[in-house]
Amino acid sequence: MQSELMTLRCCWIAVALFATALLPAQTPGPLSIPTMAKPFGQLPDPPPPDYALPNNWAARPDVVDAADAVPDNDSFGDRQSTAPVDVFYIHPTTYRATEYWNQPLSDAKTNDWTDRSVIARQAAVFNACCRVFAPRYRQATAASVYAPPAMNAAGAYDLAWQDVSAAFKYYLKHWNRGRPFIIAGHSQGALHTQRWLEEFAGDKRLRTQLVAAYIIGIGVPEGLSQRTLHGVTLCRGPRDTGCLLVWNTFARGGDGSALVNGTQQRFRDKYQSSEGLGIQCINPLTFDSAQPGAPAFANLGALPATRPDGKLPATEAGRIGGTCEDGILYVDPLPQEGYSIVKLPAGMLHFNDFDLFYQNIRINAVARVQAYLDAHRR
Repeated sequence: MQSELMTLRCCWIAVALFATALLPAQTPGPLSIPTMAKPFGQLPDPPPPDYALPNNWAARPDVVDAADAVPDNDSFGDRQSTAPVDVFYIHPTTYRATEYWNQPLSDAKTNDWTDRSVIARQAAVFNACCRVFAPRYRQATAASVYAPPAMNAAGAYDLAWQDVSAAFKYYLKHWNRGRPFIIAGHSQGALHTQRWLEEFAGDKRLRTQLVAAYIIGIGVPEGLSQRTLHGVTLCRGPRDTGCLLVWNTFARGGDGSALVNGTQQRFRDKYQSSEGLGIQCINPLTFDSAQPGAPAFANLGALPATRPDGKLPATEAGRIGGTCEDGILYVDPLPQEGYSIVKLPAGMLHFNDFDLFYQNIRINAVARVQAYLDAHRR
């Protein structure tokens, strides 16, 4: 887990400094790095969640919640009531406090922020293809990203994973009933999605049910597919299934080499090998490895800033192009007004990994699910 935590540090450069900037009405606060007073294990852990309780889920298809949101001009609508496939979505870091290493699930302020900033703007992208399940979990605090090794921050991520794993097992037992599913996560959620593959994808039954795994916002070397991910490889085409989708977004003119180099060095250190170092990237404008670049007209709809009433605005087509280059998705041009663009050091657009490509992700998820159903029907 320590090496995986280092991956997060590489991928989350300055994220904790800007964690309040996901919604357009807010701007980044003062540049301050949160720190913990004591190492993990020396502060109390919040009580574990009971996933039989609806309030321990940020999204469930039988509850009205933020994952029901659809953009103003959406042609699909929320189709969870008839969807033949599920998505198990794991949200990124939204907890910034330092009283605990992991979020207490009674923290209503963080829960509300989670719902508005990522459940509505990320998890809801899947409600045209899938029933949406998104657990609340004792996520590691943003301060974990910057904690030195002596603080044992890896323990906070292990605790968070215990909840994610328990939530998935509860979902399997009570709701899945053999249905196909997508696993999707961003940032800290992507780390847990990768761990899901490590611990669950070896089960042949679950592997058969897996439509795709979205590991968005962290670096994933190609060599992990055979070493730890049970042979789950990058989706090469827009209708491939049983595979994974990975990208990390930077503005054109930015430099993603620190993310790439850091991820590759940790792979070398862990496996004493340089085989499989390539950092995986699929362009969400094409979802086709044979088309790593796409102009702005290929963008079917970027998602602007959330409206003052909290609802999703209409998506806007043709605004942003992008190209996968050396494991990084470089995009341009960036809209100057109306979008919650958070440009981090080196041009990193970590917070915008979903919304810049919202409609492409949404439409492709519908098509990919249909491809899975067609193949398994045969």
